[in-house]
Amino acid sequence: MKNKKFWLIIKLVLISLFTLVIFATPTNDVFRKWIRFIMLTVFVVSFIFDLSAYKKNNG
Repeated sequence: MKNKKFWLIIKLVLISLFTLVIFATPTNDVFRKWIRFIMLTVFVVSFIFDLSAYKKNNG
């Protein structure tokens, strides 16, 4: 993707929305809690890697 800054903003918005959904609709199912946690962790780690690469290349 050519515009990395725009992609980082989209990822940050999606992470924020996903976090809001997790807190807005809590579940008692342990499996769903772990799946949500793992998905959020993967998105955040991906965002951190992309952000560090963006800073290294544009900084």
